[in-house]
Amino acid sequence: MSVIPISSRPATIAIVGGGLSGTLVAANLLRLARGPVRLVLIERHPPIGRGVAYSTRCPDHRLNVPADRMGVWPDEPEHFVRWLERHRGENGVPERIDPGAFLPRWLYGSYVEQIFAEARAAAAPQVELEVVAGEAVDLEERAEGGGELRLADGRTFAADRVVLALGNLPGEYPIPKSLPAYRSSRYVHVPWRGDALEGIGPDDEVLLIGQGLTATDLIVQLDRRGHRGTIHALSRRGQRPLVHRPCAPYPAFLATEPLPTTARALVRRVRQEVRTAAAAGIDWRAVVDAVRPQAQAIWQALSWEERGRFMRHVRPLWEIHRHRLAPRAAAVIERLTAEGRLKFYAGRLQVLEANADGAQALLRRRGTIQHVSLRVAKVINCTGPRTDYSKYQHPLFIHLLARSLIDHDPLALGINALPTGEVLRYRAGPVGWLYTLGPAMKGVLWETTAVPEIR
Repeated sequence: MSVIPISSRPATIAIVGGGLSGTLVAANLLRLARGPVRLVLIERHPPIGRGVAYSTRCPDHRLNVPADRMGVWPDEPEHFVRWLERHRGENGVPERIDPGAFLPRWLYGSYVEQIFAEARAAAAPQVELEVVAGEAVDLEERAEGGGELRLADGRTFAADRVVLALGNLPGEYPIPKSLPAYRSSRYVHVPWRGDALEGIGPDDEVLLIGQGLTATDLIVQLDRRGHRGTIHALSRRGQRPLVHRPCAPYPAFLATEPLPTTARALVRRVRQEVRTAAAAGIDWRAVVDAVRPQAQAIWQALSWEERGRFMRHVRPLWEIHRHRLAPRAAAVIERLTAEGRLKFYAGRLQVLEANADGAQALLRRRGTIQHVSLRVAKVINCTGPRTDYSKYQHPLFIHLLARSLIDHDPLALGINALPTGEVLRYRAGPVGWLYTLGPAMKGVLWETTAVPEIR
């Protein structure tokens, strides 16, 4: 994100969203601003700093990145490890700190909460912070510059700068039409809800729509709860995340040569490097990890047409290789599959009906006319977040679109913005006082949702 200028008069910066993205924006401003400045951090579901990802209390919900890469400060990637070492044995922190470990996500949430508290305590005297529990539902441009935020309870906040740190949107419906089953307690649309697994008996069968990291979270959570029934997991292609393996750092080979400008050239170059690495006994994971620091530059080197080609042909493969499973979670998946308690399907959901006794689902296997009928206690949507903000019926987005303050990018992967995070008006230039980061920047930068990019 570009530097936000602070004039001699008190400037107000409003941050909408108190998950990881919004909390780190606030923490950095608290650290760096010398005032006078007023920060207003608005979060509808406190506490600040945890968001959806780090609010879980399940100890088997693990980070998908080793601890030594999870520091919140760009110049100190091992800051998280040093924090763990200072607090070893306290409040769930392990006595023995392994920098390569995949630690519980709730523990990382505790780290972010403390970082925020420390930044707040150490802020310059002229830097004020107000944390507001509430939901932003409207943002209107002011004639004198900046915007005015309105909350659901009627409160308003005028700001010179506004940062939209919105996090992920709920997923698409598995069958894209209105179904009575979607209003049933047998269907869960938002898998991150605390009551998502309520009503599932130990021997009940469950259907997960999706086979990625969210589905994995629910599988390991069910297993920890003593669930014995069969878990069915469906995705269109049947491709699942691969597992992390320790590997030494690999040279950033794309940093020393012209970046590929087509999706085909990118795939060809990465495959070539994987073969070169394999001949030297080096795992493919090291090569993929070496691509990551250049991922945003690579994406910007592609035209929108080539980005669309990447989305159609490369994205599924990239995601299962890039967004890998923590070994502990992968072990649970392997064990349940071997026991016959976890079954994976490639295909589409064709029919979904529900009543008080359960849900009836009809799946069609990919590339065939074969159907599978399932009777389950619950269907949980784990398809991953939607990205088209113009179709998400939340009052804030409806008003932002109606006022032409935001537009989706050409692929509808997020909010259209400059690479610096400055939001672009509908079919026009920068708003000038409105910024965004995190998942909303996916269309502009592609890799925007993990800690190394957000920080």
